[in-house]
Amino acid sequence: MDNLLCEESWPASPLTPEALPNSSHSTHNDRNNVMPMYPEIDDATMEEAISVDLEKELCFSNHGDKFTDFFVSKGLTEFRFQAVQWLLQTQSRLNLSFETVFSAANCFDRFVYLTSCDEWTNWMVELVALTSLSIASKFNDVTSPYLQELQMDGLNHMFHQNTVLKMELIMLKALDWRVNSVTIYSFSQTLVSKIGVIGDHMLINRITNHLLDDLCDLKMLQFPPSVVAAAAMCNVVEENGLRGKIMDLFTLEQKNNIVKCVDMMKSRSIDRSRRKTFEVKSFLSLLQSVDVKDDYYVEDLSAIFKILRSDNKKRERENNHFNFRPAKRVSI
Repeated sequence: MDNLLCEESWPASPLTPEALPNSSHSTHNDRNNVMPMYPEIDDATMEEAISVDLEKELCFSNHGDKFTDFFVSKGLTEFRFQAVQWLLQTQSRLNLSFETVFSAANCFDRFVYLTSCDEWTNWMVELVALTSLSIASKFNDVTSPYLQELQMDGLNHMFHQNTVLKMELIMLKALDWRVNSVTIYSFSQTLVSKIGVIGDHMLINRITNHLLDDLCDLKMLQFPPSVVAAAAMCNVVEENGLRGKIMDLFTLEQKNNIVKCVDMMKSRSIDRSRRKTFEVKSFLSLLQSVDVKDDYYVEDLSAIFKILRSDNKKRERENNHFNFRPAKRVSI
């Protein structure tokens, strides 16, 4: 646990919403009902928060062509999409925070990429998705749902509590206990405050809806979270002045990536109908050939989920690990 405390010394975004009774979270089906309350942040603190997040995402290095190529090569593209859809459906059903679902998807992607499984089965994908959400909810929500609640809908297997707890430990060790990664949602919150559109609830909802679509799009893993967040906001914001404020925060190389990301977002509207048709399918329809188990218990998870610890991956992690100075915590 000491390692966990050290690794998680990063400050939360100063733009983290303050919880309000019965309105701290939004639902996936009706996201326009709820608006988070953002604290007022001075410019100096905001600049520091943006700088810290930009450095922090380099440390995690959870993006790039390697991620998308891996999912495609392993035949996990549709499974990954359905896993994210299940995360969104469960977030809506249990009224979890948006940050929880984005963090869960982040854990899912990073863990799957680290494993050396030759063949993924249906129950393995379900277990990783379930475990990712369980871990993320413990880090991001005030109260974490019971495992039985998480498994009430959308899964083909009912996993035993001991199986999930063992899987949590395996996943946390594989991720080096580093769960507090920058996500496209967390970075967007900082940008929303920076460009001064906190009170525009309709715009913020449109940005959130856009980011949820981006979360489902495997191609978005090619870009850093900051680039996807900025591209989504540029795609939604209509005023050129606000777009300029966003772009001014980035280097020339980052700006070029944002433009490329925006173009990729616009191009996917061509196959929007196919995505919507596929979106209505549940995990059950994709896994219909599997018999439902009332209590699925797996004994030897470590042997099944083999974690890559090659010199190349160690070197990659070390090269992207910098000695960052923690940002000042904000008193509200």
